[in-house]
Amino acid sequence: MDEKREDKIDILQVGTNQMELVDFRMYELRENGEIYEGIYGINIAKVKEIIKYPNLIKIPSKDSLIEGVYNLRGEVIPIVSLAKWLGINEPPDIKTKKVIITIFNNITVGFIVHDAKRIRRISWRFVKPPSEVLVHQYGNKIVGTINLDEEHVMIILDFESICEELGVFSEEDIKRIRDTAISGAKEKKKKAKILIADDSSTARKIIKTAVEPIAEKIIEVKDGQEAWDLLNKLYEDTNGKIEEAVDIIITDVEMPNMDGYRFTKLVKEDDRFRKIPVIMNTSLSGNANIQKAKEVGVDDFCTKFIAEEFTSAVLKHL
Repeated sequence: MDEKREDKIDILQVGTNQMELVDFRMYELRENGEIYEGIYGINIAKVKEIIKYPNLIKIPSKDSLIEGVYNLRGEVIPIVSLAKWLGINEPPDIKTKKVIITIFNNITVGFIVHDAKRIRRISWRFVKPPSEVLVHQYGNKIVGTINLDEEHVMIILDFESICEELGVFSEEDIKRIRDTAISGAKEKKKKAKILIADDSSTARKIIKTAVEPIAEKIIEVKDGQEAWDLLNKLYEDTNGKIEEAVDIIITDVEMPNMDGYRFTKLVKEDDRFRKIPVIMNTSLSGNANIQKAKEVGVDDFCTKFIAEEFTSAVLKHL
């Protein structure tokens, strides 16, 4: 898959509010015997590679989502059943199973999918929050949907929620982030008005818990478009004194309607807002994503949720 991507002439530009998704499928055996084909997507920036379903090494695990581990060129990777996490009744003997090897939050995890079809390039403005019906069915497991055509919808999953269930974000981690912030706040002796833009309720909860000790006020929004509209409103409400309303912006990258790259680009190209520090806090890790963040003018880049890295970035810009 990597070689094909390198051969592409049409390079995805940073800040254009576009992304590339791996289109994968999950099949569900319904009570009437029919097999339903669900269409799902994952940002290719999180995908390390896609492999055929391997022979897994079974290990004792308190988490039923983990099917086993796989030794990929010397790296032992936990392999998670996406069907179990979604509550899907799998048809027997699926012959097209693949494992999507992902890297985000500085960890490598494999997810078993029933088939991987293609790469799709899509604008974030076509990604819409899930409907009430999907929220009722999936809870907080979905961050957005895309209408591919009149009959087909692609679902984008909240991988932060998967990490939370697997214990990647433990209570100890959150406490360490908060304690680091409390310690730093005593030294700074100043509290900030913080704008958080993140579509994941899990991520917003963790960030809010982390910054509360150093926050005078916390404003939460769910995507870049909402954040951009709010900044403009606050500018009007304060008669141009935006510093009275927002001291620091903490933004995710992957968000419906407008992604964090596009949002940051708009902020840093606008004389009204360019002085507001923007901290990009994302599950996307690696030098390539750090470089993309720099291109749009971000002030700091943090990988979710490394306590010292995150609080250091926030405190630095107080």
